Amino acid sequence: MRVSLVAACLVAACDVSGNPGGTSADAAADGSAADVAPVDVAAGDAPSPDVAPSPDVAPSPDVAPSPDVMPVVDAPAAPPGDPQARTRAQVCARWVADRALRARTVWTAGPSPCDPGTLAPEAHADAMRVLNVYRWLAGEAPAGADPSLAAQQQQCAVMMTVNNSLSHAPPATWRCYTAAGASAAGSSNLALGTATPAAAMDLYANERDQQLGHRRWVFAPNLGPTWVGATTRASCLQTFRATRATTVPAVVAWPNPGPSPVEAFAGVWHIQSGTRDVAGARVEVRDDATNAVLATTAVAATGNYGNSAALAWRPSGWTPAVGATYRVTVTLAAGAPFVYRTSPVRCP
Repeated sequence: MRVSLVAACLVAACDVSGNPGGTSADAAADGSAADVAPVDVAAGDAPSPDVAPSPDVAPSPDVAPSPDVMPVVDAPAAPPGDPQARTRAQVCARWVADRALRARTVWTAGPSPCDPGTLAPEAHADAMRVLNVYRWLAGEAPAGADPSLAAQQQQCAVMMTVNNSLSHAPPATWRCYTAAGASAAGSSNLALGTATPAAAMDLYANERDQQLGHRRWVFAPNLGPTWVGATTRASCLQTFRATRATTVPAVVAWPNPGPSPVEAFAGVWHIQSGTRDVAGARVEVRDDATNAVLATTAVAATGNYGNSAALAWRPSGWTPAVGATYRVTVTLAAGAPFVYRTSPVRCP
C-alpha cells in the first residue's frame, strides 16, 4: 500500500504467511485522524479500486509468538457494556470528542537523522484515544499505555521514516538500524505516510484487504498495554502483548453493533471473537425493516491475526444508508448462531 501500515503489514500489510511488506503514501495534509490518503498494498496483489488505505500489521500468531508465550499483563477496565444499548447521541458524543486532535506538535526530530527525536505526549494521547474509541464502539476494554515500550517503538518509527519503507524484518543494512527497533517492527502494526499517529489508527481499523490483519489487531479482545512510536511520516503500534481479559464480547464486529459511525460502512464488514470459533461460519445480512436478505461478497480474512479467526464480507449491489438498521446473523459450524443489529449514524 502506500500510506503504509505494518505488524501486521499495512502500508500496507503483511501477507497471510506474515511476510512483511509495504510502502507509504502521503497522508492528509492536516494530519487529522479522519482524513487519510489511499495506500498501496505491500507484499501482495494490488488492492481493488475501493480498497481503503491500509497499514502494515504484525504477523499473525501462527508465524509469530503464539499467545501462550506473549507477555501477559492484567487487563484494564472491564468492557464498557453492550454497544447495542447505546443511543446515537452517546455514540456521536464519544466519536467526535475522542477524534479531536489536541497535539500542536507531533514529533521533534533529533540532531541527526538516526536520532529517535521526541514524540509529543499529546500526539501519543491522541493516538490512544482514537485507538480506544474504536474498541469502545465494539464493546471492548480500552488498551492501556506502557511507557516501557517507548524507546523501541520510536526507534522503529525512525527506521521506517529514514528508509521510506515498511518491513517487519528490517535488515541490518538499513540506515539507522537498531536491534530494538527491528524487534519492535516484528511485533507491531506499521504505517507509512501518516502525518500523525492518530491517523494511523484510522488506517488500521478500516483496512479492507490483506486479511484485515491490522484491523484484527486493533480489535483483538486481549490486546495488552501498548505504545505508539511515530514521526510525522511513520508509525509503529505494538500489538504482540496480551492481557488476562476476563470479560470479552462474544463477538467483536466492525461496523459495530448498535449505532455505528457511517464512516465504518465505507468498506469491509468483519467479525472476530475471543470466545467463539467463527472459522467456517456463514453470514446473512437483512434489512431489519423489510426483512429482505441483502447480497454480500466474502472477503478473505484467514490466519490468526489478533489472536482469533475472523469472517469478513462487503455489501454487494447496495449501499448502507444512514437511518437504516441491518440485522446480521452469523451461523457457526458448531453451536448456536448469534445475531446483532447495526445502524449507520452520521455524527456532526
